[in-house]
Amino acid sequence: MGDVSGRTTDLFQQELYRLRILASNGIVAAVPAALHFCQQWKQTIPDWLVAESTELLCSLLKGDGPKRRGRASSHIARLRQDGIDYSRWSTVVWQREAQLDLLRQVEAIRADDRGISAAYREDREKLHAWLGTSLDRAFECSTMILEGTRAFGSPDAIKRSYFKVERAMADPKQGLRYYQLDPHFLRKLGIEWEPFVRPGRKHEPLYMLSL
Repeated sequence: MGDVSGRTTDLFQQELYRLRILASNGIVAAVPAALHFCQQWKQTIPDWLVAESTELLCSLLKGDGPKRRGRASSHIARLRQDGIDYSRWSTVVWQREAQLDLLRQVEAIRADDRGISAAYREDREKLHAWLGTSLDRAFECSTMILEGTRAFGSPDAIKRSYFKVERAMADPKQGLRYYQLDPHFLRKLGIEWEPFVRPGRKHEPLYMLSL
């Protein structure tokens, strides 16, 4: 029992440490996120978080009403856009992995189809033809998959988000902005987390989707 309690404490401390790194690198939302985390799990608020919270509150109190709302709005807008960009990026990454995996499957079936049913072989061929192998096709497929979600956008929009995140990920400090905060905390900011599911197409093969 003591081991379980110790591991749980370690996990709490690791999450607080990650949020502290985010806050120290200018990710403003990490401060209230850390407070939310401590409140949710009944953790003692560490000294660094008291200091960061004080600085944030003083910063908010310095400006007048409209400016204060504007700053809050811009932070939340950036957080929301970062979430959209990350959702698009991760969907493209998923598509690229699927393209390579499916290519290997199809090549293996073409080389030796013993024991492979005609229906399965046809399904793999159709999906391979739909997914393609190029990055541009991954952008198009991501557009179709994200339809109906907040991250939906044209292939060009998906492309811009993808390379935006790629560039940020190359810089450890910039890449921190895509750390996924607690969905319960984000909901307090009016940012809803959603799964990548296209409404009304849950049980259809991917190759049934079209632009």
